[in-house]
Amino acid sequence: MNSVLDIYCILTGLLKLSFFPVLLIVCHKKAEVRLLPAFAALAACFPVFIAAGVIRSGFERQHIDFFIKQAVLYSIFEEGAKYLMLRFLLRSYDRPADAVSYGIGHGYFEEFGAAFTCFGLVGTGRAGHDIFWFNLFSVPVGAVSCIAVTVLIFYGIHNGKSIITLPAAMLLHFFGNISAALLMESAAIAVHLVLTAGAAFAAYKCCKAMAYPSRNGM
Repeated sequence: MNSVLDIYCILTGLLKLSFFPVLLIVCHKKAEVRLLPAFAALAACFPVFIAAGVIRSGFERQHIDFFIKQAVLYSIFEEGAKYLMLRFLLRSYDRPADAVSYGIGHGYFEEFGAAFTCFGLVGTGRAGHDIFWFNLFSVPVGAVSCIAVTVLIFYGIHNGKSIITLPAAMLLHFFGNISAALLMESAAIAVHLVLTAGAAFAAYKCCKAMAYPSRNGM
């Protein structure tokens, strides 16, 4: 049984390592999604997550407000960093497809570290037996969520509505994190699916509203 569990851990790690790069390549080939925003997102995530981790280390962990503070912290830092990058450093990347690229890069940063956590579970017997099947569902859903929220931020920047879209993105991030931390797994999945569906629909409407002309390039 442990050998099967180890195989699931390895497959899960490989899934987390490969899903976002494959998604980026497919989007680049099929939809002319440019690559640089994804790499910019990866670079931006390093200082953002380090700073957030340092701040979180000072939170009291024995109380439920730890999870609330953590959810607030990461929703502000992550979505705020997306806003700053897309607003000030990637100004020439002005298509919704560029927001998709940035969202893929941001999502990959999180899954990259999680992949090695899965590899570290090999031989320990501490992984759940549904680890692979759960992640086969959660990784794509997480990608959709991250991309959709990034598109919302992008739309706000390019349409003068950031006062609405940025807080909305932060709230979506907050409720996704807090549900995962405080609710039972089935309830957390249901909440995450509802939030992701809502964000994806809003992002789709935003993309249709912007309808920038297509351009080739890096």
